[in-house]
Amino acid sequence: MSYSDALSLQRQFSQREIDIDSLVNFLSYLRHEFKHQAVELKAIEIYFFCLIKGSFYQNIKVSQYSFACLCHLVKRIYFQDQPKLRRYANDVVPVLIEKLAENSKVHDIARKALTDYWRATSLEVERCLRKAGFLNESFIVREQTLKFLCSLQAAEPKFSPRTLLFDIVSTLRDPVESVRSACKDCVVDLYKNAALQAMTELKAEIQNQKISSNMASEVLSALRIQENMEEPKTPVAPFEAPDAASNVDMPSMKRTPLALLPVQAQDENRNVPSMPLGVSQAVPQSVEVFLQQIPASANDDLKPAFVASSSDLEIQMEGLISAFDGKETEANWAQRQKNIMILREIIRGNAYEDHAITFITCLRSLSGGINKAVSSLRTTLSAHGCKLIMDLASTAKNGIDPFVDGFMQSLVKLSSSTKKIAAQNANFAIMLLLGYTSFQPRVAGMISSACRDKNAQTRLYAAGWLQLTLIAHQAHKTIMESFNCVELFENCIKSGLADANPKVREAVRPTYWEFQSIWPQRAAVIIKNLDTMAKKALEKLNPKPESTVHKADEKRPPLRGIDRVALKS
Repeated sequence: MSYSDALSLQRQFSQREIDIDSLVNFLSYLRHEFKHQAVELKAIEIYFFCLIKGSFYQNIKVSQYSFACLCHLVKRIYFQDQPKLRRYANDVVPVLIEKLAENSKVHDIARKALTDYWRATSLEVERCLRKAGFLNESFIVREQTLKFLCSLQAAEPKFSPRTLLFDIVSTLRDPVESVRSACKDCVVDLYKNAALQAMTELKAEIQNQKISSNMASEVLSALRIQENMEEPKTPVAPFEAPDAASNVDMPSMKRTPLALLPVQAQDENRNVPSMPLGVSQAVPQSVEVFLQQIPASANDDLKPAFVASSSDLEIQMEGLISAFDGKETEANWAQRQKNIMILREIIRGNAYEDHAITFITCLRSLSGGINKAVSSLRTTLSAHGCKLIMDLASTAKNGIDPFVDGFMQSLVKLSSSTKKIAAQNANFAIMLLLGYTSFQPRVAGMISSACRDKNAQTRLYAAGWLQLTLIAHQAHKTIMESFNCVELFENCIKSGLADANPKVREAVRPTYWEFQSIWPQRAAVIIKNLDTMAKKALEKLNPKPESTVHKADEKRPPLRGIDRVALKS
């Protein structure tokens, strides 16, 4: 498949008036070629972009042919160059998940393509399933996501639902009856042949999330799990671990202390024990000290609101959702702001402490509305959106791990705003998220992108975000190394120390020393390659000036004349 074919497809989609028949014929030709011919690597991005766009085109023929081509392209690249699929997972996988809700023919090819994608990059697909499947507004997509997991386990015995256990069990509380029924069947299907340890984990998760007694009894009795079953003294592997030939990089599973990383947040790490909601991880004192730079005025005073029961909380939070439907207008922005303030009062009360599961479950439906508030052009609404995230982070801490990814995307974009107040609010909210939630490699990638942003203001803030990440998550050094986060951080520091903006260079210097305290050898290479002026400016901020950490790398002074004579003799 030549690059010219990709450009031709791009031209057809870019026309003001598309010739439907001509486009459908060309898509049919591409589908045939994808089945039999290799694709030029430089054309892959164009093909994905055009076919994703075409999959949601208003014309049914164009939509169907585009999506069929997309699925065949996934299959082609799966055989041709699997690492390329990982690069485009964030764009392609959500489309495949959405199409699971369509007619049986479209559903079948979407399921097959999604299975191939999982074989190529299981971690990325499972993360997308959590975000675009379990958190989807469409109940049909949520239901089909559960059914896909069953078909995936049937096709791939190595698939383990353990990393998705929190999301699967929480769906037993879904407001739609058909989704709850599908979830019950899914749990039974996934765990019917599981080992005792897996059964124990399932039972513990059901109890932790306080699933209704009727639903819990139905699930446990179907699996013949006794109510008083105790954990086995000798751990048993609940599912077969991938072998050495697996496409998943697994080193961190055996050597990384992951007790602090809840499975619902750390989708990049499989077989991780879950931390119950309402139980927050300990925050290092150094993080609290760093966060003291956020002024008290950044988060105004609101009276806390207290709720009497989980049902009251559920009714109250569900009543806030409708205002965020559709786009922001003159008619709804004031109600949106009011609802955000109500939610801030709720989180400041006893909602999370006493009803954590209900709160987080309801927050799923509101997370999109919160992002809309943050991105609002109205300063007050945007400010309350940022402050709500600050309240959530400081109160729920790692309990909001599943939402950090979405919040970060909106906040990073806002940090480049020309409105100083809006940018500062975004910066403060990101700092609290990074300080109080679990480490996630995906977020590390966002920080890396922010360090290379065209906007100097974003690069300036990103230096602080990176420093805080290093302070807060030093204990997760092995995870950072396993997922190549160290290389990202190293490149951020290198580019920051050489940044054209002096404020950015100044902000990166303390970050360098934080990096040096964790990876001294890598830091030594960075400082060795700096010019004299940059090295002096960096050494001034050395927290341990008496340290000889870099002296070993200094060149030996030239020999004096008497030394040369002695050597010759």
